[in-house]
This record gives sequence, C-alpha cells and structure tokens, in this order.
Amino acid sequence: MTTALERPFYFICVLWGERFRGYFLEYCLPSLLSPGNLPVLSTRSPSKLLIATRPEDRAAIEATAVFRAAARYVTPVFIEIPPCPPERSGCQHMGIGHRLACEMAYRDRAYGAVLTPDSMLSDGSIARLQALAQTGVELVLTAALRFGEEPFLDHLREIGAIPVTSRSASGAALTITGRQMVFAAVNGLHSETLAYEWNAPGVLAIVPAAWWRVPGEDGILLHSLSWAPLLLDYGAVADHDTSTFDEWTLDGDYVFKNIKNRDRIHVVQDSDELFIASWGPMEERPVKRLQVPIFTKVLAGLFFRQSFRSEFFDALKRQIFFLPVRWHSKPLNDKWVVTERQAARELRRWVQPDQPVNAETSSPTKWVRGALDAVKGTAGSFIVFAAYLWFYRQRAASLIGRILRGDRDAARRIAWFLRTFLVFRRASPPV
Repeated sequence: MTTALERPFYFICVLWGERFRGYFLEYCLPSLLSPGNLPVLSTRSPSKLLIATRPEDRAAIEATAVFRAAARYVTPVFIEIPPCPPERSGCQHMGIGHRLACEMAYRDRAYGAVLTPDSMLSDGSIARLQALAQTGVELVLTAALRFGEEPFLDHLREIGAIPVTSRSASGAALTITGRQMVFAAVNGLHSETLAYEWNAPGVLAIVPAAWWRVPGEDGILLHSLSWAPLLLDYGAVADHDTSTFDEWTLDGDYVFKNIKNRDRIHVVQDSDELFIASWGPMEERPVKRLQVPIFTKVLAGLFFRQSFRSEFFDALKRQIFFLPVRWHSKPLNDKWVVTERQAARELRRWVQPDQPVNAETSSPTKWVRGALDAVKGTAGSFIVFAAYLWFYRQRAASLIGRILRGDRDAARRIAWFLRTFLVFRRASPPV
C-alpha cells in the first residue's frame, strides 16, 4: 500500500483560447485520469489543479465532463490572467500564469508539476513521481522535445490508443503506455526536433538537443539541454526567485535558480519510467537546417559548441546533458549500447563537462592552456556570430529597422539574445 505524502501535489497548466483549451480537455486532462496517474495519487493535504486562464475559458472548462471527473481527485483552482497582447509571444505570456501558480505552490510548500495544455503523460507517470517524492527527491526532470501534431496523434489513433469519442464530453480517461507514446513520437517528429538529429545534413543555429536513431528499434538515443520539471519540491526552495519570467519562460533558468541541492535531482533516462509528449502542428514554426557548400560538419560543430557553452543554457542543463536518455518502444538491447558509445565519442569532440576549479589552475601550464582555450572559444564565437548574421541577414535587418524606429522591445530582445547566446562564456565549475 502506498504511503500518503504529507504535502500535496499542485498540477499547473496555463492556457487560453479554443485551440489550447481543446488540447487540454481532449488529451492532457484525460491522460491525467489514467489508472496510474491521478487515481493513485495519495496526499494528506488536498492536491490541486491550478489552471491559469481567461474567464471565458474557465466557463467552457467547467462545463465539461472531463473536468468534473478530474475534480474527484484534485481540487480545481482557477487563476485569471490578462489577454495576450498582439505583439507578445504566447510562450512569454504564459510566464504570467506560471509566476502566479508557482508562487502559490511555493507559499503552500507543495510539489509542483508543470504541464502544457498540448501534452500528455503516459500511464503510471504520476505514480512514479509520487514514489520519487517519497524518497526525498526534490526535482524530477524529463527531456522535452516537440512532436508533430498530425503524425503523432494519427499514429496513436491507428494503434487504437486514442478512441474516436470525445473525452471532454464523456469524461473518459486516456490510458496510453510509455512505449505506445514513444512509437508515435519517434515516427511523428516535428521539423524542429528533426533538425536536432546529429547526423542530419546542414547547420542549425541554436542546438538544444542532439539525438541518434537506434537501427531497427523505433527509438532514439537523446542528449538534451531541454527539460521539463515534472516535479519540483517547493518545500526545498528557500527563496523563491521568479525573475526568469521577466524576460524568459519556464524553459529558461527558473529551475536552476530555485533548486540548490543537486544530490536530490532525478533525471528520467528511460521512457519506460515515465514519458511526456508535447506537440505542435507541422506547419507551425517549421525549422530546417541551413545548407552550406563547404565546411558543413565543422560549422555545425561550432554552432553546437557555442549553443552548449552560452548563457542560453545554465550549468545544471550542461551537466545533465551528458546523461543518455533512451526513448524506446521495444525492449532495450545491445544496439543501444553501441549507439550510446558512438554518441559519446562524437559529442566529446566538441564539448566536455565543466571542470572543477582546483589548486593546479594557477600553475603556468594550466594558465597557458586556459588562455589558449579562451582564444579558441572566442574565435569560434566570432565565426558563429558572422555566420549567424549571414544566415539570418533578412531577419536581422528587420529587427535593426524596428530599433531605428524606436521599438524598445526589439532592442531588449536583441540585447538579451546577444547576452545569452552569442557572447562567449568561459567554462564554469560544475554544479
């Protein structure tokens, strides 16, 4: 029998508009109702579902059978957010709701679990999160990449994992195993995620992940800089820092600023343990690698190294990047070991884990080596900077034009990007 947790879970979701409300009611919320998720959650204080949304969306959500079904397990709490301004991106605007909901979770010392409306959890994910919380884990991170809405959901329908009937109207659970989700996911990747394949031709400017297909396995081996916090113990947060939401999103350094005990972090490396799938329409923000006639591999490696060593990714993300993540729809076998070794060799040609500072650092040999590394790193940054301006010259010209017309928001965004991505960062001690 599962021992009840002393403190509650707060499931956090920010959404507005018919499209994302539909995702939430047809996929996200029904997946939480699967047998190994909300029905097995056991906390002495009532767990809550925090929904940051608009008043019109609240009314539509409350009218559904699936919402009433979820309310049997968690207490719904609505948080009103303002309309999204036309000039502001949806990802940035979500930060308003995330700040309010996370502050509530911090105030109540809850276990926070942040979800997006366009996502699903595999059956058994919440049971696993609860078990980890009982062992004292303060943070659970799982790799988060984007799948293509149409092929991903179509694959799930073809194998019978998604019924034809509406879940929002029936209140029925959506019970999908991790292996079913992985099969649909790796065969339905969005162009954004396809661009992260290590051996794909061409060059990508910002590289938040690198992955390899495992031959004949309907699975991929992944090294990621993009992570979703599926459990964050706010009882372990001494001083809640929400400054990330001023200019960035939850994907930024919010977790890094708030969880200090690195010994109580659990990184999900096997999709059998738990799996979260998030998607977007294939035609939405398509991404493709830029094709260059010469030095393609070298330039791709330089862009990857610059992404890795920039302030765009914090020290925690750089540290756990070297942990292999296995998304598999079949049992693991020796093919995975071969692919993992190949991936490790290729990655370490370009990046290494941050090294601790020690007494030898001050020796002449170490000093010279450090100086040479800094020169090489700075030279690489300038090469990447020049290539980036050339690849995106039209977009850069448009932004410069906006700045010259007095657009302060454009100026702030460019300054932020230069500060976090293109400015060379010296290696820092590991966390």
